[in-house]
Amino acid sequence: MRPLGGVYEEELSREELETMLKDAVTGIAMVSPHPDGVKLDYTNDAFFNIFGYTREEYEELSADVRMNLFNQNDFIDIVSKINTQYEPGEIIQFETRINKKGGEKAWALISTRKPRNVSKEELVFICNITDITDMKRLQMQIEEEKERYEIVEEISDNVLFNYDVAEDVFECSSKIRGGKGRTRIEDAIETFTYGDIIDHRDVPVFIEALSNALAGKKINVFDMRVINARGDGVWQRVKFAVIFNAEGNASRFVGTITDVDKEKKEKTRLISQAETDQLTGFLNKLSTSLKISEILSTSPNEQGALLFIDIDDFKKLNDTYGHNVGDSFLRQFTGKLSIRFGANDTLGRVGGEEFVLFVSGDGDDEQSIRTKAEKTAEDIIKICHSVRLDEIPDKKYSCSVGIALYGVHGSSYGELYESADKAMYAVKGKGKNGYLFAE
Repeated sequence: MRPLGGVYEEELSREELETMLKDAVTGIAMVSPHPDGVKLDYTNDAFFNIFGYTREEYEELSADVRMNLFNQNDFIDIVSKINTQYEPGEIIQFETRINKKGGEKAWALISTRKPRNVSKEELVFICNITDITDMKRLQMQIEEEKERYEIVEEISDNVLFNYDVAEDVFECSSKIRGGKGRTRIEDAIETFTYGDIIDHRDVPVFIEALSNALAGKKINVFDMRVINARGDGVWQRVKFAVIFNAEGNASRFVGTITDVDKEKKEKTRLISQAETDQLTGFLNKLSTSLKISEILSTSPNEQGALLFIDIDDFKKLNDTYGHNVGDSFLRQFTGKLSIRFGANDTLGRVGGEEFVLFVSGDGDDEQSIRTKAEKTAEDIIKICHSVRLDEIPDKKYSCSVGIALYGVHGSSYGELYESADKAMYAVKGKGKNGYLFAE
């Protein structure tokens, strides 16, 4: 009964074995060391065909041509490696350049096994030789394309990236973080979400774009800050397309990352310039109204107090000593206010010498926010008293403060502003330099 894998070699006739070797597509050669190089003990016809010769043509070749069929540097390297790096019985493969008939340059793959009886100095190698010229040309073409790709990437403002969804592997140029070479990130989603690559404030934007892509959105664009080698967050614009597999699932993201840090910072600067008062750095009148209105609309149950501040006799200061002195006073006064009041408070300049301060209650009850507002007003008056000008060092300045409580004296910015403004004028009517609640 014939085995499933075919008959064994010993069951084949010599004629059948010779037919197999003769008709084999792969070149087969049995070689052994020789004082002048390597001796061909046996070759099949396919061996000569790889070089473009017939057996008869090969026999007519001069010794020099035969010696140069294999690139000499590659041949010496192969012999050196066989003698030093490989154990007896180990299968080894070498790529070598060859010279075909007519001078054509090509590539061949040699596969062999180091003889097990090497200790007896009976070195006989059975070699398979395959023409891999087309594969090498394609490989070199790919390497050239890769080199061109890396050069274009290096001299452009864009960083190209590739993300393998199934493997969860992200690859791009290390230029993205100020380095060189390539960056390969495994477990990419977890690394981006919880690592130190993306600014934590931008992780929600990243997750949203990822979710949209996995849900079928073909083109995705978003901005995020990437932490560079110095630890700074640099704005990058990520734009990528989704490649879907035969089942319609996202298999790969391919896209670009572009540095937009200057653009974003310039936009932020322009927005800040449009929203703030240039002398004091406080919000201007319109931005103050919008900011406090937003706070009230997003936290309707929160307590808070609006303080309206007016510098007493400021017009007289300007008229007597000039606007430069008046501006110097405002810069000192507002600078000290900025130091005293934190990020949870909103400061705005709503007139020449008129300011608004909204103090958040942080969940306090009415009495607590009333007490807090009183303390705030007292601090503002003390700050005003502390201002000293070089031009008139002995003069003491004062201000009048009106206070309106949210939910008591108004439920909108406009109502609070009007109530606090009236209270401030009531202080003026009583001699200035003090504070009053709207009631």
